[in-house]
Amino acid sequence: MNISALENPILGYKLDPGEPGLAHSSAASNSILRVLTQEISNWLAFKREAERNGGVIIFGGIYLNLQKRGSFLAAVSGRTTAYIYYPNKSQTVEQVEETEIKARIKQEIERLETRIQIAASLEEQERIERQIAFLKLVMNMPLVLLKQLLGPSGILLDVFA
Repeated sequence: MNISALENPILGYKLDPGEPGLAHSSAASNSILRVLTQEISNWLAFKREAERNGGVIIFGGIYLNLQKRGSFLAAVSGRTTAYIYYPNKSQTVEQVEETEIKARIKQEIERLETRIQIAASLEEQERIERQIAFLKLVMNMPLVLLKQLLGPSGILLDVFA
């Protein structure tokens, strides 16, 4: 009767260049825990980086390369993948631009409201009231339409004149 002993070889690991952590060896029986611990720390590093830079992890995962070593199924390597979404920085520029345009429109409405009080004729008061009503409608338009209206051939420039 031939009884074979369990083989539990020691596996050596290398870290990727620039990867934080320690390159410890591990027995085949503990290799999955060793590699998984390193990959989880990589995942947490990706998560911290995303949060620090204003991003969000939208997809990712941990992959373990499992092979038979000695009598055990051992993790011989691992890979962590994280897809990070960083919101477009130009959105904040557009929001500032939209705020500036709407502030300009609001100033024009206030100017027209003071002008309506000193208008000489009823027709001029009605024309100014129509301009005020139009500008109040424009205040609720998205930035894309506002830019078209403010363009060189835009109709909004006629109201400001």
